[in-house]
Amino acid sequence: MVAVPILVLATSGCATKKYVRQNMNTVNAKVDKLDKHTNEKIAYLDNKLNTEMSQANEHIATAYQKATQAMDAAQQAQGTASRAMEETEANAAKISANAEATNTLASGVANALNYQLVDQGDVLFAFGKSNLTPAGKTALDAIVAKYQSLPRGVIEIAGFTDPVGSASFNLALSRRRAQTVERYLVNQKIPLRAINIVGLGKEMPPAPFAPTQEQKDAATTRAERHQLARRVHLNVYGAGDITQGTASRSEEK
Repeated sequence: MVAVPILVLATSGCATKKYVRQNMNTVNAKVDKLDKHTNEKIAYLDNKLNTEMSQANEHIATAYQKATQAMDAAQQAQGTASRAMEETEANAAKISANAEATNTLASGVANALNYQLVDQGDVLFAFGKSNLTPAGKTALDAIVAKYQSLPRGVIEIAGFTDPVGSASFNLALSRRRAQTVERYLVNQKIPLRAINIVGLGKEMPPAPFAPTQEQKDAATTRAERHQLARRVHLNVYGAGDITQGTASRSEEK
């Protein structure tokens, strides 16, 4: 009677342990399953996070690259604008300089074309003669010195005679006298192209070649008036310096 309960208790204890083991196994399986699922979820989230971070870093790198390119382009544009401004200023300075040079040249050309009478002289001759006297050479040497100080000077020579003799003879004589003066000037290195001559014979001298009032007053006798008429009159003209744009003339005499 006593042995029966003990057997029952022993059998019941074994059944309890078995039940517990079974439940533990079930719980462990669920835990393992949950742990696996959790690990898979964590791995998925970690992989997704890594992917998103990689994409974000790529976007950031792309944006940085674009920003750098935009900054470089802006700097290049600023440099181009600065160079364009410098070129514009340089061109404006060149235009201003060219305009000033053009104005200076125009002024120089105007001065070069504006001939002024700067000197006069007379060479006297003996009756019927066309050769130079020492006094005549001295007068011509003064003309040569004056011409050499002028830019692009011009000399006008007009020969005259007294009223004695025929018109044709006197015209030829006046020309020979003018040619004698011309030869002397050419021998003194005055260019032939700078000399213009004319023989007017016994005609009354026109205004540019007429005797001065002082000369007329000095010729009180007929012989003195004839002597004054037997002459070659020279007018010396000078022009401005075209390279300077200013006139380079001696005082008129």
